[in-house]
Amino acid sequence: MTTTCGACAKVWVALLAKNFLRRLPANQVASCPLRFAMSKRESKSLSSPWLLVLLIGLSLVRIHAESLSEPSPEVKFDWPSFPWSRNKTTKGKPSSSLYLDMKNDYSQMELANFGDFDRHPCRRVCQQGQTQSCYYQLVVHNYQRLGPECQRCQYDERACAAEHCIFGDGVSNPVMAVNRMVPGPPIELCENDTVVVDILNYLGEPTSMHWHGVGLKRSPEMDGAPFITQYPLQPGEVQRYEFQVDRSGSLWYHSHAGWQRGFGVAGALIVRQTRQENQHAQLYDYDLVEHTLMVQDIFYERNLQDVRNILINGKGRNHLSQLPDNDNRHRYERLRVTPGYRYRMRVILNGITNCPVEFSIEQHKLLIISTDGNDIEPVLADGFFLTSAERFDFVLEANQYVKNYWIRIRGYEMCEGRNLYQGAVLSYRGSARTELPQGSILDNPRGRTSDEDLVLVNDYRYASANASVSSTLRQSLDKDNNVGTVALKSLEPVPWSRYTKFLTYYSSFGFQMAQNGEMLFQIDDISFNLPAISLLQGRHLYQDDDYFCNKSSLAAEGRRCERELCECVNVIRMPAYRPVEMVVANYMESTHPFHFHGYTFRLIGQAVLGNLNDLRNIRELDRRGRLARLSDDSAAVAKDTVQIPGLGYIIVRFITSNPGFWLYHCHIEAHAMQGMAAVLKVGEDHQMKTIPARVRC
Repeated sequence: MTTTCGACAKVWVALLAKNFLRRLPANQVASCPLRFAMSKRESKSLSSPWLLVLLIGLSLVRIHAESLSEPSPEVKFDWPSFPWSRNKTTKGKPSSSLYLDMKNDYSQMELANFGDFDRHPCRRVCQQGQTQSCYYQLVVHNYQRLGPECQRCQYDERACAAEHCIFGDGVSNPVMAVNRMVPGPPIELCENDTVVVDILNYLGEPTSMHWHGVGLKRSPEMDGAPFITQYPLQPGEVQRYEFQVDRSGSLWYHSHAGWQRGFGVAGALIVRQTRQENQHAQLYDYDLVEHTLMVQDIFYERNLQDVRNILINGKGRNHLSQLPDNDNRHRYERLRVTPGYRYRMRVILNGITNCPVEFSIEQHKLLIISTDGNDIEPVLADGFFLTSAERFDFVLEANQYVKNYWIRIRGYEMCEGRNLYQGAVLSYRGSARTELPQGSILDNPRGRTSDEDLVLVNDYRYASANASVSSTLRQSLDKDNNVGTVALKSLEPVPWSRYTKFLTYYSSFGFQMAQNGEMLFQIDDISFNLPAISLLQGRHLYQDDDYFCNKSSLAAEGRRCERELCECVNVIRMPAYRPVEMVVANYMESTHPFHFHGYTFRLIGQAVLGNLNDLRNIRELDRRGRLARLSDDSAAVAKDTVQIPGLGYIIVRFITSNPGFWLYHCHIEAHAMQGMAAVLKVGEDHQMKTIPARVRC
């Protein structure tokens, strides 16, 4: 989509004369430092590189002459004067004309013009046969919680929005914001809409944007994984992401560069269906974007390994303060509901450290209807757990006494050391709007005297290593109230026949200590090193065997990576268009969120073995039939992220119908940064989408 050349920066400064710019090929200017993007219709007009050189020369001469005659007036950035989207079914302009609505000149702009999308035309009721092309602009920039723009906001919460103040938990800290918001503004679409997003990098470091949960079958180059599917977006550049969203659900977007997700570069991506296609439509009355909650564990200053708080939609109580939870000086997210109605709510965990969380609402049951954007048979529960990147949708019936109730988040693992928890407020209309619920957030958290009767979904705490097959698979809600992820059932049947033969791959998550004492995380006993060129774009520029490694190639070289430190570009090859099964063991006692790009998989096994020797011999255990799986015709739950229990394993299945290079990693930021990643190369080079090889000059 984009070409970037550091040497072209000075040239493009002189190319602001639009009569020349509109004739330049888009594939040569789309992400140069002055960030010019052309419409598809115009990009076909000229393609000769010699003509490009001629235009550059003419532009320099003309602009130099104009600069001698009179100064150019100051140009300020404005939103496009045309609508952001155009209905493809509308008569009149051809669909290509919608690109004229997009901003193509970012030479000068003001950050103050960027904000949320409350009035975006793609925020609509989805109708059959009416898809749109939806245009958004996201500026990623440095900002601050409780920064200098926060004047009245410090004392009056109603002033925060006008001042664009991120109050957070009341502790001043550097963040990386999207359009002056943490989390970033939610994007709302309808299934099969085409989304076009310009990402403007105003950071002092490279960035990228990943669209978590979107398969991107037709546009793998839009996946946003640096040096896997694209080159990072450099400071001062713009990249245009464009793809069709061919699925619905609670998805999200986030940076995939460095620690930027931890600093706040993330937001919700909500894709809805028409009422006729929505299998759960009859279960709720309202589906409001303000009932989407993004939960994130945060650090202070730049102490990246020390989690200090958990925030809900960027707000929450200050744990440095001794004030009680129900003191009005704390700032909590508030969700308003009307008695007697049913509301669909969505929860996303942007987990940075190893901090699984438990979610519940005081005196309310939760009817869980979806996970990771995939519909499931409804489960009525008291609460659920999430590990990093997981999502759950539930229906809340506002059937309690009219007052305010605590929405409760409790952190575990790394969050337990500081006893971190957080709250938001479920506020019934008719109650005092500013009043907080009575008592502490965690006081008698479920309004019961015993936990024995609680129904919890996705609890990461697998207690017994010797549980029977039936309890390990969490098949029975009557016998075991902890409904594990593998017990959830999809509304959609599995996309393969009963007697399908799967090609099985064995993989592992673990760690090894480097000689300098640093803990390096690993997949298949290999710590991942980023490649020097983007694998998807540059795949014809190297020989795989000379550039990649994996556990098989290292073993052939005589390397014993379980005993010595192995670091390389770990690429696992899979054939395209085959039914594949992955058995992934966790060599560590803590849980890990397993995720890979480009696919939604079915979870057919999940259990604890509790013994490292057994896990290292998991292939042999599987050969003996010791690894439990769901039956072939079971409607296994569909996920894109799932927890691997400590000293346990998962088994997932999928069809490799999306050839390309897809990042495979632990979704805990620190673990991925320290090597717990690999790449799935699905298919051969000729089976992948043709994308011109691009190398930075």
